[in-house]
Amino acid sequence: MIRVRRNPPKRPLETTISLINIVFLMLIFFLVAGQLTPLQDPDVVLSDTRGSDPLPPPDALYARADGTLVYRETPVTVEDYLANHLTGRDGEPKQVKLAADKNLEAGKLLQHVKALYGASADTVVVVTRTVDK
Repeated sequence: MIRVRRNPPKRPLETTISLINIVFLMLIFFLVAGQLTPLQDPDVVLSDTRGSDPLPPPDALYARADGTLVYRETPVTVEDYLANHLTGRDGEPKQVKLAADKNLEAGKLLQHVKALYGASADTVVVVTRTVDK
């Protein structure tokens, strides 16, 4: 007597596992390759404030200790920044976020603020760093 061995029935393929793996790999790729916020200028040390609400670092115009204005690590003038980098929607005021080095002289900071207002900025906000109490 010859016995014929039957193969067990094949299970259906699990397609959701492959999809989960691909989505997970894409997530890791975008976390590593992506940039969630603009980088802060490494040559600027922000002034400290206490008791303010913490916010993420803005995409700001940086004023270094020597008075140089820098946007995304490229030196700029006030006019160039307002013309090429500050994009306000129609009807909205143009707000400039100015992150000044804590060693920048107050006179130079005021000169930058005056120049920004003179070159059509509606609001100038000085960005600081929040420290614990």
